[in-house]
Amino acid sequence: VGDQTVEVLRNLEFKVQPGEFVGIQGPSGSGKSTLFYVLGFLLKPTSGTVVFDDADMMQLSSDELTLIRNQKIGFVFQQFHLLAKTSTIENILLPTRYPSEFAEIRSEDREKAVTLAQKLGLGEHLDHHPNQLSGGQQQRVAIARALMNDIDLILADEPTGNLDSKNAQQILDLLADLNRQGKTIILITHDAEVAKRCAKVYHLKDGAFTHVVDNFVAEGLKHFQGSSSTRVLKKRLRLPKRYDWPMMKKLIRSVLPLGFENILRNKAKSLLTMLGVMIGVAAVLAMVTLGQFAKGKILESYESLGVNKVVLRAWPNWRMKATDIVPVYFKAFDWKKDLLPVRPLFREISKMSPSLSVGNMRAISGGVEGGDGKVTIMGVVPEYLAITNRSLQAGTNINDYHVEGKSPVCLIGFDLAKRIFTRMNPIGQVLTLTDGSRVNFPCKIMGVLAPVGSNSDWTPPNLHVLLPYSYFQTVIDNWWQSQIHAVVMQVESGTDVETFGKRLRGYYVGKYGNSGQFFIDSDSTLIAQMKKFLNIFAILLGAIALLSLVVGGIGINNMMLVSVTERLKEFGIRKALGATHRSIRVQVLSESIGLCGVAGLMGVLIGFTAYEGLIFLATQLVPKLKFEWVFDPIAVSLSLFSIFAVGVASGLVPALKAEKLQVIESLRSE
Repeated sequence: VGDQTVEVLRNLEFKVQPGEFVGIQGPSGSGKSTLFYVLGFLLKPTSGTVVFDDADMMQLSSDELTLIRNQKIGFVFQQFHLLAKTSTIENILLPTRYPSEFAEIRSEDREKAVTLAQKLGLGEHLDHHPNQLSGGQQQRVAIARALMNDIDLILADEPTGNLDSKNAQQILDLLADLNRQGKTIILITHDAEVAKRCAKVYHLKDGAFTHVVDNFVAEGLKHFQGSSSTRVLKKRLRLPKRYDWPMMKKLIRSVLPLGFENILRNKAKSLLTMLGVMIGVAAVLAMVTLGQFAKGKILESYESLGVNKVVLRAWPNWRMKATDIVPVYFKAFDWKKDLLPVRPLFREISKMSPSLSVGNMRAISGGVEGGDGKVTIMGVVPEYLAITNRSLQAGTNINDYHVEGKSPVCLIGFDLAKRIFTRMNPIGQVLTLTDGSRVNFPCKIMGVLAPVGSNSDWTPPNLHVLLPYSYFQTVIDNWWQSQIHAVVMQVESGTDVETFGKRLRGYYVGKYGNSGQFFIDSDSTLIAQMKKFLNIFAILLGAIALLSLVVGGIGINNMMLVSVTERLKEFGIRKALGATHRSIRVQVLSESIGLCGVAGLMGVLIGFTAYEGLIFLATQLVPKLKFEWVFDPIAVSLSLFSIFAVGVASGLVPALKAEKLQVIESLRSE
């Protein structure tokens, strides 16, 4: 007390033989309750020894003492100490639930509990809660609970203190009957009349025994001593020093139902607590899924604009030294020798076309000129349209026969057709292409390209004229312009364009060495930046959702902390009856994980419904967007992991707090 040390018990020495009925009598403040806790191994004395079943209790750990209490001792408290929101039958069965490392829920235990209840006059009250029972009935429940594990010793602390005289006599008669059956009984009391029912009474005052009264000798009766069980501690169950997975599974299987029972007993509080986690998990699933969905659609739209297009450019290395040794000297690409063979080597290539061009040309047909000298002539193959996402307004595309035969055919841009062919169909007409001096050649119009938007004033795509590259090479008299120095390729969707470009360039560097200069032009940088932005966007969405989940987890953590504070007495009872530290920890964790698990699964369902609803709404607002069922394994996995993580994190501190609770302080809390 403050700086002063008070000795509650001092110089005590006595021995209780198996089968004895011993009373300890003393006034209030004499140390009876403290002695009761020492005898029940709920409190270790600061010095001295307590020997039970030939074993020194002072040398055992708290979990080992818990095991002895569960298997050897039955407690009958003055305050009954029944679980308030638990039925009579479950209160009686409580010792069989522990230690959870070994406990198994068996039908024979329930049958035994029912039999005990019936013997004690509780047969009609099996489903009643303690507040529906009288004081005498509650004390009988406590006695039935004490007898469930076929214990050797009954410790009774003022068992009649809260009872009327009639119920008090019934409880004392019951204890005497149990003693005649061979149970050792130690009864703590301040009442002299109650003490007379004991065979031997130790009188306690100021923490020390003053004298001992043998009631049988005083009354001239023959001393009765029952026969106790010969079981010894070393033959009983021992807690494992190391917990393997099968033992942990048994522990979890035993404790998990207790956690869910507590959740169900507090439905309103549990539901309100779960709301935060439900919203958080739903937000995580919905936002992460929508983020990935939006990312995919945006990248798809970019691909439709040609971002999965790669341009390979090459020309001779004019800076190559005469001493440089190269495998083959590079001048320009050969379509059949250099380009077509790479398609089997690089499976990512879906389409490929050479790209030869000459600008500032004029187009004339029937004496009508169009293009104002800004016409660009391009030598390509049929796949060029698909690679560049161009389509035809009218007519047909050039084909492989035109390329193979160097046919003088062409496709013309939409604006060029509109300017020249104002009153006639351009398909089948002959168009003359000229630079106004040396270059002057005709082509038959096969098709008109659909118009496309562009900000380019130098090479407007609607003034393009596309020729078979083989015909282009035939009619262009400039050797440099007639050679293939650029190739456009389309890669499969989902290809890492940047990595592909490096591999492709490496192939040609390996083939031609230092004789050529090879460059990869693509929108890979744009794609990389866009992916980076979209990834940041998705992370931000997920982070916002995780914040709401953290808030929900904090709510569960607070609820569990409050719950531990409110349930101090419950945990004290469980520990007194055999719950180990680990059992309490796992029980509180199971409650937290159970709350998060139920809330999380409901959140997953809500999140799935929410993001599918939003996708459907988006399809109504965006005409080109089609509704689809989306399942993102990453989002679902993250949600499930979040459920478990939040459950453990929010329950860990309350579990550790519950685990460290002192039995005596917990039992005394109200």
